[in-house]
Amino acid sequence: MTVFRKISLLMLLLFTAIYGVGAVLYVQQAQYDIGRELAAVSGVAQSLGAAETLPPDVVQSLRHMRPTQGSGSAVNHEVPFWFASIVTGERAFEVVNGWRIDPADEVEEVWEGFVLISASYAVGMVLCFLALFWMVKQGVRPLTELSSAMAAVADGCLASRLPSQRVMELDTLAQRFNHMVLALENEQQTVSRLLNELLQLQDREREHIARVLHDDLGQYLTGIRAQAKSWVYDPELNERQKQQARDLAGHCETVQRHFRHLLQDLHPLAMEQLGLAGAIQHLAEQWQHLSGLNCQLTMDEHLADMSGEQQTHLYRFLQEALNNVSRHANATCATLAVTQNAGELHIELRDDGAGTDNFPEKAGLGLRSMHERARCLGGRVRFLSKVGEGTKIQLAVPLHPSCAFGSLL
Repeated sequence: MTVFRKISLLMLLLFTAIYGVGAVLYVQQAQYDIGRELAAVSGVAQSLGAAETLPPDVVQSLRHMRPTQGSGSAVNHEVPFWFASIVTGERAFEVVNGWRIDPADEVEEVWEGFVLISASYAVGMVLCFLALFWMVKQGVRPLTELSSAMAAVADGCLASRLPSQRVMELDTLAQRFNHMVLALENEQQTVSRLLNELLQLQDREREHIARVLHDDLGQYLTGIRAQAKSWVYDPELNERQKQQARDLAGHCETVQRHFRHLLQDLHPLAMEQLGLAGAIQHLAEQWQHLSGLNCQLTMDEHLADMSGEQQTHLYRFLQEALNNVSRHANATCATLAVTQNAGELHIELRDDGAGTDNFPEKAGLGLRSMHERARCLGGRVRFLSKVGEGTKIQLAVPLHPSCAFGSLL
């Protein structure tokens, strides 16, 4: 129940109680006044003669007195019977000196006063409720703004701020909230900057390790393989030794094949040689070969230009997404679509796996890195999954008018 409803209910009970007490007091006062009026009229009836001895206009002008011979009691049908019974009680109309004492005129006046007071009370109550509604609305408005701002902060919008308040206590609360959100925003920017630097450092380290392995270990493996193959044609070696040389060359070839896959994971050399579109196509083909799953790739012919750092973020995002499909989705195929329009680059990856109704968007290092890389690209990422319908990952990256990617931060 809202604050206004609670206060309104309490006010309604209070007004009802006050009205009830006032009505009881009013009725008691009316009974007393009517009794006193009838007592005075009885005295007048004693002093007057019979109604037949008085002029007709005088008889008609008398209040609360009616001749016993004539039309009887002057009943006013505008006064409810229950009200007349309450204010007059069980008192029977007295007959004094040929006059019937009838309080109908007095009851009518009492009823009119009761209606007037009740109407004034109702109007006052309505005005009080309107004033109460306005005051509660003004008082609750800062709390509503605070609740909306807290919900926005919970959704990740740290730019939410509360305006200045007229009430000093509420203004102090708003200022403290703004300071808290500002500090939280600064901390988030610091964490995001550190994460971005960490990802860049990680990518640079991977690139360095890949080049060292390619230039050193790769050359040694190539030399060993070439030497082993040369032994196959050495006439001084017997057949058993030549077979060992063939086996050694085959092992070297297997090591080189896995070595190339390792280098591709550490640093996508295909991106430097083939560009973004070629690197994505090579990634899909390599993923099919290693995972044994089918990947249907749909990609626009020309993609926007971007820096090497941005290409790396996008490539790593797709690499992690495809690895998650092969590791966790229990799927048989995946569909990757890379399209762009004048304002955004859209990437959508679907699989036909088991899916889940409670997809942990921010659980696990892989998903966290995907979120951070999407943030570094200035994009928006969504994870949609449902049991029996697989999982869908959508990434939208805004493009500058010059068809370059947006800033990282």
